[in-house]
Amino acid sequence: MTTRQKTWPAHLIALALVAAGLLVPHALLVAAGLLLAGSVALRPGAER
Repeated sequence: MTTRQKTWPAHLIALALVAAGLLVPHALLVAAGLLLAGSVALRPGAER
């Protein structure tokens, strides 16, 4: 049995960054959110 890593808090932070970047409009916030979501999703051992 494998242990599952909880990645949803990092994905919520990434979603908040993207939403804030779209509301403000600030491209660096959007980019930071997308990079965070991608890095969490591609981390070794992340649930797919």
